[in-house]
Amino acid sequence: MGGFYNIEEFDRFMVYTLDNKYTFYHINLKDTEEYYEELFNYFFDENKLLAYAENKSHLKFSPTKKNFVTLYKHLFEYIDEYYDEIDINIIDEEVKKIILDEYETTEEKENALKIRTDKKGKIGEYIFTCILKEFFKFDCIIPKVHMSTSRNMSIYGIDALFYSSKNNMLLFGESKLTNSLTNGVSLIKESLKDYEKSISDEFIVTLSKRILKDELNKFSEIYRDFCEVSLNIKDFISKANITQIGIPIFITHGTEQEIDKIMKKLSNIEEKDLLGVKTVYYFISLPIINKQKFSAVFTKKIKERRDEYESESIN
Repeated sequence: MGGFYNIEEFDRFMVYTLDNKYTFYHINLKDTEEYYEELFNYFFDENKLLAYAENKSHLKFSPTKKNFVTLYKHLFEYIDEYYDEIDINIIDEEVKKIILDEYETTEEKENALKIRTDKKGKIGEYIFTCILKEFFKFDCIIPKVHMSTSRNMSIYGIDALFYSSKNNMLLFGESKLTNSLTNGVSLIKESLKDYEKSISDEFIVTLSKRILKDELNKFSEIYRDFCEVSLNIKDFISKANITQIGIPIFITHGTEQEIDKIMKKLSNIEEKDLLGVKTVYYFISLPIINKQKFSAVFTKKIKERRDEYESESIN
């Protein structure tokens, strides 16, 4: 594979591309606190964060009390902690091993597993959204961080809803933040096993919800009339004459840093058409070296930023 990549500079990244596979390689990628802080400052830039929080393009942050309060509230999405309990009897053994590797866990009952889920995955989803908007120029339909989902949905459900004006294509994205790319690829494969159902559920709970019609931006402008007369996703695809859908896959991962190895592992994810239409896949890798250090620095910086916004909101 080596030597056949398209390489382009994008902000603080060198982007390596091979067919439909992309690796966003930070120009200062190294295992230091300064690197993780630089990564945080890039993605949690206040212009990006405000645009995401309000789901509007090209917003410019200004230091007003309203903006400080908006961002203060939004940052709660990424750091409050809770525990969820799942039935381990329904989990594939391979997936269970990965979950035990990825999360701080305790097995308290014979058939239950307590998993520490402190919303770090939502940081990955947010970064995913930034890349889809800024590099690929896709339009965000609605940020999924604003939607209440069950734990099962947050692991196996749709993590990003986008529209491509250029290709007239709906995109249903999947994001993983994992210790290694190997783990990420395995979890992606598990998610894709039943992705048609995930997309079908997303149509019912989000895209066709009349109460959300004013929140879905470009999607509502183009497809609202079709949604209101469609019973399900297949009915909608037929009525709206959808000819292709997109599946962007994003893995923020530690361990693997060599481009050849990253591309080879991304190639192990099967591509197949879904829902009877052409399906275009985008496989995106963001190497971060160490998930634990990444999470620790981002959590610390988010708390600091939230305290700063709180102070500015009171004064």
